[in-house]
Amino acid sequence: MISLLRARKIFPLSILSLVVLFFLWWLGNRTWYLVETRLVRVEWLEEDKVSRTITTSGWLIKEEQLLPSPGRGQLRLLVSDGQRVRAGGAVAEILLADNGNDGRKMVVYAPRGGVFCNHIDGLEKVLRPGNALEMEAVEKLGAKSASPGTGNRVEKGEPVGKLVDNLSGIWYWCRVPREEAGAGRWSSGQPVVVLWQGRQMRARLEKITGEEMLFLLSVYPGDLVHQRQVQLELVTGEVAGFLVPPRAVVERDGQPGIYVISRRRATWVPVQVLGETSGRVVISGQSLSTRTRYVTNPFWVREGDRLE
Repeated sequence: MISLLRARKIFPLSILSLVVLFFLWWLGNRTWYLVETRLVRVEWLEEDKVSRTITTSGWLIKEEQLLPSPGRGQLRLLVSDGQRVRAGGAVAEILLADNGNDGRKMVVYAPRGGVFCNHIDGLEKVLRPGNALEMEAVEKLGAKSASPGTGNRVEKGEPVGKLVDNLSGIWYWCRVPREEAGAGRWSSGQPVVVLWQGRQMRARLEKITGEEMLFLLSVYPGDLVHQRQVQLELVTGEVAGFLVPPRAVVERDGQPGIYVISRRRATWVPVQVLGETSGRVVISGQSLSTRTRYVTNPFWVREGDRLE
């Protein structure tokens, strides 16, 4: 009799527990659905052609001449950094500080025309056109930056700036990844399109030795004159595909893919990553088209989730 009473008490509690669990399950799913519908972003695939590039890091070699101070004293620049000057033009003056010369000034003149630059790195006499150098040796040497300006004290013979010949072009000396350098598509005299900070320039491959290449930039942005170590992208061709944000690509067992909307359900499909440009990944896939909708932020998505 006592066991029967206990069973009658436990049975309603079990039913109540099941109801509570079902309600919590339903509430969780409902909450997740609301999160998905509010946070998940869905867009149409966009097709485009983008440049296939190789990112390289190297050194700029210029026709440049150091302008030494004629004496010890206080420097006063007469031209601004990056200003073009004519041959014989005054670029700086030194207020001499030697005994007996107080108040006397000496002027620094430009020996030829060019662009005045006060970015001194100590490599002006090393990185010169025609020098046979090894990049590893130059990298060990390194650059020692200095920018003498008005009011600075300078010693006799110390550079107050330099002149860069802006008419003879700039050479770009870089090391190309081994797998790219040995691709067999490079040859001396070959025209190449290069990119610097998104700006396009035309260059000519002057020399190739193993992984090291030397390019001549005949026309370039003016602020490139002040640079020494830069990163340039070599354009090797074009690739057509669909542009998606990098976060849209999700890997499964090492295979990249994206979530597309198929019959109102999120479905992961494999893709091939062709490259990346301007913060977008270029992909291709057999089932993809401009009529395909995909999830741009798959963090909130699971396989089979219902999405409108």
